[in-house]
Amino acid sequence: MTKIAIVGGVAGGATVASQIRRLNKDAEITIYERYNEISYGACGMPYHISGEVSSRDKLLNLTPDDFLKRNIKVSLNSEVVSIDASKQELTIVDSQSKNQYQEAYDYLVLSPGGSPKVMAELKDVAQAFSIHKIQDLDALLSYIERHSIKEAIMVGSGYVGLEVTENLVERDIKVTMLQHDERIYKKIEADMNDVLYDTMKEKGIILKTNAEVSSVDGLKLNLKNGETLHAPLIISAIGIAPNTDFLKSSKINLTENGLIPINECGQTNIPNIYALGDAVETFYQHYPSLKVQSTLAWPAHRLAHIIANQIFGDKSIKHEGLLSTNIVKFFDNAVASLGLSEKEVQDIPHFVVDQKQKNKSGYMSTSVPIHIKMYVEKDSGKILRAAVVGTEGVDKRIDVLASHLRLGGSAFDLINIEIAYAPPFSSPKDVINMLGYKAIEKAKE
Repeated sequence: MTKIAIVGGVAGGATVASQIRRLNKDAEITIYERYNEISYGACGMPYHISGEVSSRDKLLNLTPDDFLKRNIKVSLNSEVVSIDASKQELTIVDSQSKNQYQEAYDYLVLSPGGSPKVMAELKDVAQAFSIHKIQDLDALLSYIERHSIKEAIMVGSGYVGLEVTENLVERDIKVTMLQHDERIYKKIEADMNDVLYDTMKEKGIILKTNAEVSSVDGLKLNLKNGETLHAPLIISAIGIAPNTDFLKSSKINLTENGLIPINECGQTNIPNIYALGDAVETFYQHYPSLKVQSTLAWPAHRLAHIIANQIFGDKSIKHEGLLSTNIVKFFDNAVASLGLSEKEVQDIPHFVVDQKQKNKSGYMSTSVPIHIKMYVEKDSGKILRAAVVGTEGVDKRIDVLASHLRLGGSAFDLINIEIAYAPPFSSPKDVINMLGYKAIEKAKE
């Protein structure tokens, strides 16, 4: 019987286990998860803070018993501490009993995820939290309730920083956000994120830029500029680091940043070892010479399907790369982007198309502005990057652009996107079409 070992659960590991079982009814599948929950909606955790997700149970997807019904074994509180690829053997520590044991495998799938980066100044600070796994959410909510928290400091302004800030405010907790430099949320262009600054002012969120933490003394947080803030609660959201230290003694290749490089089959440098999730390095679909990491759910689910097929199914199903399509909600605003980063685009000859118009026919009382900026490769007309900001219809436009790009469409082809037009939904020439017309004219310059 073929033995499949999976390191880590949640979106990556839990999904690949289920996908493998659909393709093979006989394989012995075991998921080793170092914490005590195996499958939950991590992306929904910020929304439980405000009550938008009304109960913790709604975040839970499958339990170990649910997996057992599918003949998938789940070993909770089981940390894989090393891998011997030549012996095809894992060394595992039970975090409760501290017992160490070995398990053999025929195929290994790595989904170790990442851990929040925590600055030295916030380590061992009783009121400092990060939110990455559901146990972090439990600890945070317990602290808020026990201490009747009404004020909080948010360190960082990425996806998690914005989402948690919104949901703290919705819970009537006053938030001060600290950003170490001048610019918040760098997934979007500096000249497009005014909506975020304006919304912070409107919602009473205090934003402090060029603000770096110096120390924490009791409930006082000291900044390097000499300012002191009241800090009954501190939440750190400054990014994640891959959980790959346990691989350093293995023969599995890692990048300088500790990521696991994978190929079009989801394989590492060792053919029977695969990887997916937050800890992998892959490539852009539309610009494969550039590498990319994605900490989002869609790539993990897609790679789960690919890896399962590579092991037991249709080996022609391969990983085509990512577009890094992403979106975040901040109160009434949606901010989205896809493709290369601004920095990566600068090294490629390109021109920029910038279009602002209403999301639907302008005479409709419910029409609102939408803003798209698109970067186009000069020679090919390939869309390198796009960013979209607005309060309505942002998800629709970023998804259209992502689909168009993935299927090989150029910026010039956008004029042929046949939108579903009626005044309550769009314009006869949608903002997507206008990007195409403008791109054609720009290319002539």
